[in-house]
Amino acid sequence: MSKEVEWGEIHGDGEIVCTCDECGEDARIEFYDCNVDYREAQREIEKQGWMSSRINGDWYDFCSMECRNAYIKKNL
Repeated sequence: MSKEVEWGEIHGDGEIVCTCDECGEDARIEFYDCNVDYREAQREIEKQGWMSSRINGDWYDFCSMECRNAYIKKNL
């Protein structure tokens, strides 16, 4: 999956950054008090139309079905 943590200037706060594996678009989910919750971040990006797909045993994030389909066409 294309998720990573970016820590903020205030101790314990930051963002989980989700990047589309096809186009590179980012979605950012804030967290506080060191509460890095990937499950909650996944729910939040899904509300925004994002999806995760398992392709050849690895997980990938996509901002749209179009990006998902384009990625599969290029890589399979």
